[in-house]
Amino acid sequence: MKLSMLITVIAGLFTASASMADTTIRIGHATPEVSPIHQSLLYFEKEIEKRSNGDIEVEIYPGGQLGGVREMTELVQSGNITMATGASVHLSSTVNELAVLDQFLLFADEETARNVLDGKAGESLGKAMEKQGLKSMGFMELGFRSFTNNRAPLDSYEAFEGLRMRSADNPIAIKAWRSVDAVPIALAWGEIYSSLQQNLIFGQESALSSMLVERFFEVQDYVSLTNHIYWPELWMANLEWYQDLSDKDRKLIDEVARETILLQRDLTLKTNNETLAALKEKGLKVNELPLADRERLGKTMNAAIESDIREKVGSDFYDEFMSNLQQ
Repeated sequence: MKLSMLITVIAGLFTASASMADTTIRIGHATPEVSPIHQSLLYFEKEIEKRSNGDIEVEIYPGGQLGGVREMTELVQSGNITMATGASVHLSSTVNELAVLDQFLLFADEETARNVLDGKAGESLGKAMEKQGLKSMGFMELGFRSFTNNRAPLDSYEAFEGLRMRSADNPIAIKAWRSVDAVPIALAWGEIYSSLQQNLIFGQESALSSMLVERFFEVQDYVSLTNHIYWPELWMANLEWYQDLSDKDRKLIDEVARETILLQRDLTLKTNNETLAALKEKGLKVNELPLADRERLGKTMNAAIESDIREKVGSDFYDEFMSNLQQ
């Protein structure tokens, strides 16, 4: 949908939902209502409205009601909505520096990733977002990504050869998968299920929770725990709106936003752990990619894309970000 048409539709929605609150925060996201993202945003809504004594109202539009991630990002930039969330890979076309997160095996585990993104490295990404009119509210979590597929267990480096798989429409990600002889096909998130069902692709890579929420288990046979990349879910706001807030409101929103992010991360970790057991119950065969193969996979893919990432984010930014990984 063209942005101008989408804005017209949104204007109608917002007129119908107009309230008496002094401030209305309108948040769009692309995930289902059962997702940890939506559930945590419900906490944000409840706490903001309660602690502001109704002076601030929150409206949440889940499931891509306001468009895809890129469309919602443009709506945030233009001020037509207040906030949105989106995976970093979908936002690097807007904020080039986010492409630094497209590397593989950057983080050993969730705790490491959280510490990095909550520290200096995350601050540098936030400053880059501000250049594009976006305020980083913090980093939610989609977790480490693994694979489902119909062909065979991905139990070695060589198993990726010829694997027709869904990729985000991201040139760097596509180049990385091609470097290990996989066959990435760019598809929108909402097209994955039907493409798997029709055998247009053999497999897809996502967070474990998505495999259950999106019901991929209905059209897949194998789950391979590759943990090949960690993708945060960026929570962004319109920068001008944020700067125009009173000190009191800004402090409240920052406080509840931080609580919301911590809740979302806990929910995601819990959901991912529960999901693995549920996928086994659904009859999917689960295997782990051996560490040596996983490291070889990451080394090959990162070597293929390092020059592209440096060119996109700038070598100075790249070196600074990578040095912050060690702190």
